[in-house]
Amino acid sequence: MLRGLALSGLWAVHILDGILAWPWLLGGGVLAALLCWLGLSRLGEEEIPRIAVLSSAFFVATLIHVPTPLPTSIHLLLNGLVGIILGPRSAVAILLALFLQALLLGHGGLTTLGVNACIMTIPALAAWAAFSWVRNRHGLATTWSRWLTGFLIGGATVLFTALLNSLTLWLGSSDTLEFLAWVVFVGHLPVAFAEAVIMGATVVFLGKVKPEMLGLKAPPQAPPVQQPARAERQAG
Repeated sequence: MLRGLALSGLWAVHILDGILAWPWLLGGGVLAALLCWLGLSRLGEEEIPRIAVLSSAFFVATLIHVPTPLPTSIHLLLNGLVGIILGPRSAVAILLALFLQALLLGHGGLTTLGVNACIMTIPALAAWAAFSWVRNRHGLATTWSRWLTGFLIGGATVLFTALLNSLTLWLGSSDTLEFLAWVVFVGHLPVAFAEAVIMGATVVFLGKVKPEMLGLKAPPQAPPVQQPARAERQAG
């Protein structure tokens, strides 16, 4: 049983059908529906393209698997980035991407869709809350502060996601999966570092070219240089 699960790719944060007990499936579905409903509340048409773009980025990033010496494969998550840009709307983007992955590619499962969505969305919302708190308290006016904030939140989001996934496997499965649940967590330690670097660089980049996406203030524009009047040039 355990060998089959390991070879199936279960351990890349997406939990497959047939693993969890039905109360976990029901609870995950209800919570995911609630988060999605809150994310859709007062949704404006101008927000839809941004949700679609980030949902697509999340879809692609979580499909690229890297094998490891452990009985698990790993991949980028990007739920922290989705969270700090979309805030509560991240529940919509993540649920849509996971649904399409399960339906079209068999990545994850349909009965576990709600649980997988919660595992990804809750850390994304935590990342949004943490980034908003740091931004409102410290301003994030410098490149260094933006990179450090993105680095720390990006890494912490991956660790939080892996921890939720491991605890769900440990507590929600009818089999004894404690060891492999911790293998999942350990396997994502390098992902946490890689995503921390990516997140830090992305926050710095967006802070320069599109600061409003992160709720940051645009840098003040230098006043235009006034050219001397032609008459003054001729008089001189």
